[in-house]
This record gives sequence, C-alpha cells and structure tokens, in this order.
Amino acid sequence: MMTSREELIALIVRAFDGVEQPEKLTLHVAEAYDDYDYDHDEEHRAKDFIGPWQDLPDEHIRKCQCALSYVDAVGMRYYLPAYMVWYLRQLESGGAWSEHALYSLDPHLGHPVLSTYQTKRFSLFNAEQLRACARFLKYCAEEEPEKTDGHFAANKYRKYWYQFDV
Repeated sequence: MMTSREELIALIVRAFDGVEQPEKLTLHVAEAYDDYDYDHDEEHRAKDFIGPWQDLPDEHIRKCQCALSYVDAVGMRYYLPAYMVWYLRQLESGGAWSEHALYSLDPHLGHPVLSTYQTKRFSLFNAEQLRACARFLKYCAEEEPEKTDGHFAANKYRKYWYQFDV
C-alpha cells in the first residue's frame, strides 16, 4: 500500500519529533561553508532559527539549499526532516525547484570515503527515522517521478534504502 503525501509528511513529523537541534554546525554556518567561509560561524549562527525543526522558516530552507551537504549527524537528524517536508509541500504547489533533500539520501555506495561520511551523518537515526527516509525516496520514485528525479529516487531506494522500509 502506497503512502499519500500527507501520510508521508505525518510519518516524517512523528519519526523526527523532538530531535535535538545542533548548536555548533547549524544551518547558516553549514551554508557559509559551501561558500568557503569558515571564519564567521558566530555571525552566521545568529541568523539561525531556534526551536523545533517543524517551525523552521521556509525562507531558511530556500536560502540554505547547500547546507545539507555540510551538516553533521546532529544537524542531519534535525534539518533533513524539515527539508523533506518542505520538498513534499513544494511538489504539491508545483514549486519544487531544488532536490537537495532527495540527493542528501545518496549513500554513495561506490565511493568508500563518501559512503563512510554518509554513514556517520545517519548514525543517530533510529529505525523509524530511517524508515521515513526510505518512504520519502519510495514516494518520490513511485508517486511523483515526473516532478522529481524519479530515476535517482528509485535507484537509491532499490540499492540501499529498501532495507529500512519495514
């Protein structure tokens, strides 16, 4: 049985409810790292939203599209659900123009260094959170392939994430 978009959003919200917010490598700090700015962390941290990830402003997600590539395990567990929910809502409105949430789920199986990096970034995820990620990929592959990179989603689900969809 396939999950509807709203059911998937509810699954993500339940799975990640109450996760710890990062204190050091935050969203705006991570985005600055994409611009090779490693010297102004406090200045960038001052721009960050403080509170539950469910309330993270859409504008922060739109402005910090590259941040997911730089966050650590704490940041990944806090920010990824916000990006996944934002992405799903953008699909609904026809406005999804960035697939960073989708691509951040690439386990990089053929690249040992990147694979190790990704494994560390998902190391704090529990079974329910991993299942939510798997269902997100499956949904993008099966329900929205024309609006997403359906081939990528199907490939990553089939080769790796399926194991968490239990």
